[in-house]
Order: sequence, then structure tokens, then C-alpha cells
Amino acid sequence: MRFVMAGLMVGAVLTGCPVISGGGSDGSVSGTESDAGSSTVVTVDGGTAYPPQLTLADARVSGRTGRDLRIAVKGKDRNLDAVAVFVRLLDASGGQVLAIDTNHDGLAEASEGSVLIDNKKWVTEVVTGSVTIRSVFARSAEVMQVGVSLVDASGLQSDEQVVSVTDQLVRAMGENCDSTFVEDRCEPGLGCRGTPSVCAEGLAPQIGRLAFYRNATGGPTILIEGTEPEDDLATIRFQFQNASGAPISIDSDGDGTPDLSSFDHDALELAVDGAFFLRLQSGEGLDVQVPKLVAIPSDGAGHAGTPKIAAPMAIPVRNAGQACDIRGFDTCAPNLTCSPGIPGATNKCATASPLRTAQCTAAPILLAGGMVTGFAEGGSLWDAPSGCSTNDPKGRPEAVVKLRLTERATKVTLSTAGAGTSFDTTLYVMPECPNDSRDALGCSDDFPGAAGASQLVIEDLPAGDYLVVVDSFDLAGGAFQLTAVVE
Repeated sequence: MRFVMAGLMVGAVLTGCPVISGGGSDGSVSGTESDAGSSTVVTVDGGTAYPPQLTLADARVSGRTGRDLRIAVKGKDRNLDAVAVFVRLLDASGGQVLAIDTNHDGLAEASEGSVLIDNKKWVTEVVTGSVTIRSVFARSAEVMQVGVSLVDASGLQSDEQVVSVTDQLVRAMGENCDSTFVEDRCEPGLGCRGTPSVCAEGLAPQIGRLAFYRNATGGPTILIEGTEPEDDLATIRFQFQNASGAPISIDSDGDGTPDLSSFDHDALELAVDGAFFLRLQSGEGLDVQVPKLVAIPSDGAGHAGTPKIAAPMAIPVRNAGQACDIRGFDTCAPNLTCSPGIPGATNKCATASPLRTAQCTAAPILLAGGMVTGFAEGGSLWDAPSGCSTNDPKGRPEAVVKLRLTERATKVTLSTAGAGTSFDTTLYVMPECPNDSRDALGCSDDFPGAAGASQLVIEDLPAGDYLVVVDSFDLAGGAFQLTAVVE
């Protein structure tokens, strides 16, 4: 059996921690307030939609390693529907800086994007909150300013404020530190711990779960879940053993000669908020040549975690009502899905058909020339048609929208390119509410210049209702903005 090392690749990064994410410490904001705000209003469903006003913005380096950009905002919104922050990354002279990896391929291809506000706080019409863009300063040290505006559920934006980025203080061994990693962080190799919190020697990363699963087709899947208190995970070393636990070498290039006993996987930026998750799809035959797979995590300070060992096995199958794991450490039996499919929730295998019906019934309606915003999350009920997305990802979170045409359309253009979309999307359209996507009328993944957004064009579409699925390419979903142009 041939195994080619070139076939080993990252299939996903940390689930539930996208590059752009909402949240923060307490949503508090300090700084100088402004009354800036757009004067544009629109009519939505017979009512008036007023754009939000951004009154204050604060941007600073944050996180355990100083890689992240945290933006705190305060604003006013008469409609009480401010949902996101639109961000532009700028250098000292105001030029845009590419430092956002929207499609999780390891390369920064965007300088701007929409960030869903989580943990919002409202006091009458005043909203405060904060958002975090991951690994900005790991990709570029040139981000000195940030353009910030509020976005509401109708897609209306406030006027932009451009604010300077405040640096993060770095504390030495024994000094007091901010356990939320907003005001300061510890020197590399140190961790902020204790009550009161002080900078102390860092802890080694540890693997909690390691799985080595055979697949019916293709190579085996490797799953790793673990903790890294300092977020400075550097590498994961993989070693090969025989059934007795002795080190072995394998034939990695198929020439008949054993030539590889171990390899290192670059895990920089994988740890977020003290935890990490890695999914690797290996080349065919690795599970035949390797009776035991060993994984050892190490951080940037040289701390090595305890080795974890796994033998190749079939992925566990759960039945209806049984607990399931949304990261893929097990799978639900056919016609079942892991529901609700949300991190931290009690997830169980449930019959997919009634869940699909409920999703279709509750789907918001998108009219010609209109726009819908929403959030893709939870268990997967549909998968994109084969060949639509690279490597045909399965089991990704999605959201559904009902496209309503009151008359035959010559051409319909659906797009997720806009301020309200925060993740790499895949779009496909299906008639009614089917069990699968085999009869999809069209599907689109990325299109040029859209930084992970999708655009789907369908011609000659009769009047009626159609199901639009906004699927995620990655294991983490996010906020989306879907528009329909009908000709």
C-alpha cells in the first residue's frame, strides 16, 4: 500500500474560533466620543430602518501572544439591530494592509471584513461591545490604524471612524498581569496565572484526545484536541510505532524503501484562548503502515507535552438520542445529524428529516432586490453538491433562506459579498425542501476578488419559492449577508 507524505494536509483549524470572531472581556469602551453617523434611511417591510451611529471606537493589540486585534465600540441605534462591525486595517499613512485570512488557507488575502458583535449590551438605544480579529499581528506588523463602522441587520452602516492601534504592555516574571490579556500580556514563555494573577513559567501544551480514523475511501483522518494555556503552540511531532510500541520507519514516497520515522506539523497560531484543535487528512495507506501513531505537542519556549498514542480504528457511530461530538470524534448513523451542533451545548444524534422541515419552515424570505442577514451555525443538514467546493467538505454548519420569485426571472444573482459576511461561504439553490443537494439548481464557492464570498447566477427561473443554502467551507460558520438581484 502506497503512502505519499505530500498527501498529508490540514483540513481544518480550531472549531468555533474563526479568524474573525465576536466577544471580548466586558464590552467596556473608553476614549473620546463622537456623534458621527450616516443620514441614509431605508424602508424595510413597511417600516423605517435608520443606520446606526458609531460614537466611540478603541483598537488595541491583545491576546496571550499579542497576535490579536481587539476593537471595542459604543454606538446608538434607533432600530436596536446593530449586529456587526465593519473593519478596515490600515498602515500609518492610511493604506490598507492585507492581514486577514478569510478562507483559512494560511495566507492573508483581505484588508477588511465584517465582524459579528457578540456579548452586546444595550441601554435604551445605546449599544456597547467588542470584537476580536485573530492573528492580525502575526501576519503583518504594519497595521497601525483601523477604520471602524457599525453595521445593522438591514446592512446599513454608520460613518467610519479611523482610530490608532494601542500597543499592549508586556510583563516580566513575577509582575502582575491582566488575566483577560487586553491591557497587557506576559513575556514569551510565561503564563498569566493565580489570584492575584502574575506572570509565571509557562505550562506545556497537552493533548486531551487523539483519534486515528480509517476511511472507506482515501487516507485516514487524524484529529487532535488539546490545551495550551499560553497560546504559543509551535509544533506537533508525529512518530510511528509498531504494534509493540517500538519505533519504525515507513515508505513515504512509494519506492519500496522505508525512509520516514517522524515528521513535524507546524502548529503556529493553532492555539486560541487556551485550547487547540487540528484535523489532518493523510495520504492513503498511512493506517496500513502505522500500527500506532504518536503525537507530541511543543510550544515556542521548548515545553513538550505528554506523548499521546492512537491506533487506527473505525470512527465510532452513534445512534438516535446518543451524545455526539461536533468536531468529528464520532459520527451519527445514516439519516441522523448531531443536533443542535453548537459548541458547549448538549449535542445528540437526531433524525435529520424533521429538522430539515423545521429549518425550511423558519427560513427568512428573500425577495427580488432584497437582502437577508443571518448566522450559519449548528449541525449540518445539507452538504454542497459534489465538486462545488475544493475537497468537498462535509458536515459544515449552514443557514437557509427562502428565495421568493413572484414571476419568472431571466437571471437571478445571489451573493454573500458584503459587510455582513464574516466567513468563507458556499452557495447552492434547491427546489422546495429536499433531503439532499443532488437536484441543486446551481452551486458556487469562491469567486475572484471576493475573499471567500460566493456569487451564484441562475438563468431562466420560474416563479416560486426556492431554498438557498449558505454553507460554510470551514468547521466554523459565522454571520452572513445574502443579496438577490433579479432580472
